[in-house]
Amino acid sequence: MPKFLATIRNQIPLTPYAYRGEDVPCNLCGSHHKLTVSQTDRRLKTLKTVACQQCGLIRTDPMPTDAELDAYYAGEYRLDYQFAFSKRPPRFHITRSQRDAETRLRLLEPALSGQKRLLDFGSGSGEFLALAAKAGHKVQGIEPGESFAAFAREAYGVNVQSAVWQQVEFAPGSFDVITSNHVLEHLREPVSALKRMAQWLAEDGVLFVSVPNALGKRRHSFQHFHFAHVYNFTPQALIWAGLVAGLEPDPRFRNDGTTITFRKRKEGEAVPAWGEGQGQWVAAHFEPGSPLRFLLSGRWALDALRRFRKVAGDSFVRA
Repeated sequence: MPKFLATIRNQIPLTPYAYRGEDVPCNLCGSHHKLTVSQTDRRLKTLKTVACQQCGLIRTDPMPTDAELDAYYAGEYRLDYQFAFSKRPPRFHITRSQRDAETRLRLLEPALSGQKRLLDFGSGSGEFLALAAKAGHKVQGIEPGESFAAFAREAYGVNVQSAVWQQVEFAPGSFDVITSNHVLEHLREPVSALKRMAQWLAEDGVLFVSVPNALGKRRHSFQHFHFAHVYNFTPQALIWAGLVAGLEPDPRFRNDGTTITFRKRKEGEAVPAWGEGQGQWVAAHFEPGSPLRFLLSGRWALDALRRFRKVAGDSFVRA
């Protein structure tokens, strides 16, 4: 019941989330200078979001502490954003995950000839691992959510460790292919996670990363943000994050916005300097809007209805 009540609380507009957080520097460039982008999130709840003035990486401010994020993901996240009322992933989630897995596997075809050692970093309920294993690859997953990790092991017979990434150890060069699909935006230290994945990657391996594009088309600035995404990437910020981690976009692959397949960067190559005025440019992209006016207009109800129709449609698709 406490988890359900917390989820209800997280839906109430014009109120803050129940966290205190802390002031942190930018995880990409280390700067403390920031520009306010929004004071409200897409649920019309109060949540301050800032852009790093130097590199343009967007983050929640103040940043939730490790303990606050751990408590949220352990007790509220799956119900809050995925309507997972039981330990089993909801039908619509599995449908979408299977569809995404097929797309991801097709995109990675240039790197998947023969049997490959493949790691899915944040493997969720395991649909991508299952498809890759069926294609003949040796697969491994990391998933901090125990219920989804257990589902992947039981439903698909794939190897998934239920742990946060800081607790996992692999030898350098352990994997030919690593994928991280809509994971980095949830982490307090996304660039550090990229560095760890780069260490695990074979010299000729590839690392697929996809995160939501902070510059995507939305009517109001606040519609981009919510509590579960503590970092938000522009395409340039994601490329820079890869460079800092020792990676570069692989030209063999079609890279689209904030969906990029990286390869290891050659030693000795310098990371480009941060673009002058990048933070100001990013902040200027988000035009201010009135959450109260949006609430009174009723458009939020139409948006909610569209999301519900999508969920309902995917819930009745057969696996």
